[in-house]
Amino acid sequence: MMRASLQHLLTHRLLWSLIGVTALSCVLWMLGPLWSWGDTRPLEPVLPRQLAVGLLYLLWLLFQFIPALWRGWFNSKLLNRLQQMSQEELSDRQATETLLAQRFSEAALRLKRTQFGRRHQQSWLARFQSHYLYQLPWYVMIGAPGAGKTTALLNAGLEFPLTDSLGKAAIRGVGGTRHCDWWFTDSAVLIDTAGRYALQESQRARDGAEWQSFINLLKRYRTRQPINGVIMTISVSDLLTDSAEARHAQASALRERMAELHQHTGIHFPVYVMVTKTDLLKGFMSFYGSQSKPQRDAIWGFTFPWEPGKPHKDDWHRSFSQQYQHLEQRLQQQLAEVMAGERDLTQRADSFLFPQEFSSLRPLLNEYLDVVFSSHQEPIAWSARGLFFTSGTQEGLPFDRIMGELNRKLQLPHTGESSLAAWDSVNRSSPIPGNKGQSFFIRDLLSDLVFRESGLAGSNRHWEYRNRLFHWIGYGVLTGALLLLSCLWLTSYIQNQRYLDQVAERIGPITTQSQQVIHQPADNIFDLLPFLNNLVKLPLSERFSLDNPPLTMRVGLYRGNQVSDAAWALYQNALKSLLLPRVAQQITNLLRDDPGTDNEYSRNALRAYQMLYQPRNYDGEFLRGWLMQNLQRTLPDDVSARDLQQLDWHLSQLLDQQIQSSPYARDNALMMRKLAENLKNAGDSSNTLAIAPHVVSQRLTRHSE
Repeated sequence: MMRASLQHLLTHRLLWSLIGVTALSCVLWMLGPLWSWGDTRPLEPVLPRQLAVGLLYLLWLLFQFIPALWRGWFNSKLLNRLQQMSQEELSDRQATETLLAQRFSEAALRLKRTQFGRRHQQSWLARFQSHYLYQLPWYVMIGAPGAGKTTALLNAGLEFPLTDSLGKAAIRGVGGTRHCDWWFTDSAVLIDTAGRYALQESQRARDGAEWQSFINLLKRYRTRQPINGVIMTISVSDLLTDSAEARHAQASALRERMAELHQHTGIHFPVYVMVTKTDLLKGFMSFYGSQSKPQRDAIWGFTFPWEPGKPHKDDWHRSFSQQYQHLEQRLQQQLAEVMAGERDLTQRADSFLFPQEFSSLRPLLNEYLDVVFSSHQEPIAWSARGLFFTSGTQEGLPFDRIMGELNRKLQLPHTGESSLAAWDSVNRSSPIPGNKGQSFFIRDLLSDLVFRESGLAGSNRHWEYRNRLFHWIGYGVLTGALLLLSCLWLTSYIQNQRYLDQVAERIGPITTQSQQVIHQPADNIFDLLPFLNNLVKLPLSERFSLDNPPLTMRVGLYRGNQVSDAAWALYQNALKSLLLPRVAQQITNLLRDDPGTDNEYSRNALRAYQMLYQPRNYDGEFLRGWLMQNLQRTLPDDVSARDLQQLDWHLSQLLDQQIQSSPYARDNALMMRKLAENLKNAGDSSNTLAIAPHVVSQRLTRHSE
């Protein structure tokens, strides 16, 4: 038992789905910080990762509970449909069905919340699974009117979940219609169809239409597997009292019902043949009356070979003869013990006759089953799973087929004193004295054989094909998406690695250039151009744009933004540490070398110099324009127009974006001399600077302090 529970645990879908979501959470926790979205890494902090893992487990719980909620909704829908069917028939049987409809309404409210089939589950893991009405095995009971279907169910000893809340009357006919009785047991749903469905003798068109509606109802609510099997009842009284023509007509009608079931459901299903009212055989109670309850609950009968998924084989005749003969031999073996234990001479005589009475049923059953299950011209999709003999309640006079046949052949007069009824002289319409007893050979047949073989029935091929097609389409889409995503990830990884290798190859030459420009004098600004250009080109690629990389480099692995940000920070540092000193040196040289012959030039030179020390008067565009204008006057021969454009762009990145200050100390003497020269050349009245010497002196003093 423990081994079976462990195996069930290790193969349970719930366990493996939990393992899968846990593994996915671990991958998300470890690799989440490496995933980037644009310039950010949303899963790098701990809190977002905790929320993401919690969301995964929440989705897993939803996927576990949503099917259960759907099953509950479907169960409620099915029961509402049954309740509607019950209410539609009140016009025909208003007096008798008002109470049944009311009881069904009460039962439906409970059935909507009832979970079946959990009382006997041994596995603790199985307790988490809900088994609603439509999930239980469904069996259709079919037979001629008065064949004992309902009696067999009432005395089968099955467990009905509604008994405790609604009383035993609630277990029968919760459908409450003349169509069928719905028996909701703890392990299966038994649908006791009306006998007129089987024969369709009185009103063939109406009965046939209702039978088709009944099958459509099964197919609608259980598309994949409308039924798990058929329990076909054959009454001993019909076998012994009906003529050969009547028995053949009854068997032919049952064969037609089986064909219609297969035609509309599209499945291959087993048929359990139950011979009811076996107590009507002479000597039955004398032979079995003293048995204990476990012996009365046992199975009396035999099964035929069954091969799931294979066509019906017409070889049951040989198995029937062998198995029936084996039952006869068992009766003969038990006869001596039964007779020895019986003191009443009449009961002992009846016991002696019972094996012979039982043997007399063999040719009748063989003929009956041959009509129902033999494939005379074309293969059939239903098979006899077994033949079983039962007795629901002991009512009526037993038939003495042997003595009746002997009296008829010897032409002996019927005395009328015997308690026996000849098989050919019983008036079935006369009242039968009741002597209700105990059930025989029903309980284990249903609970230990029929219900446990619920998986023998096949499935609707069309539904299976469609479901399999949808599953494979889903699997194909998921597999394709996974393969596509894997290919994109692999391609992105290769492309980004190649890009990083290209960047790494450029770092060496740039490092060498940086060492060279650091030790170069600051008087030549054009010597810095190659180094600055290489810094700008460091993150660039000839195959893609940094702002719009291809999809094959994305998928969370793109590193161009990080490289670009790092290169840009290095470039800005180079501008401030290398280019800014050269700019300040050039502006200082321009001011120092000014001959003073051009008043406007002198004013602009002094203004540019002051901007590097007075942030409130800073104008980056003026500085860049002034510097570029003077550089072009003394342009070396090896400097091209492209070099000028590149230098102008670098200067704009340095001077236009933010206020810059000279890294050198201000030369106050130089400023005083240039101011005096400007005032002397222009005169106090026309000097645009209009700055008094003592004011300039005070400003220079404050700046120095």
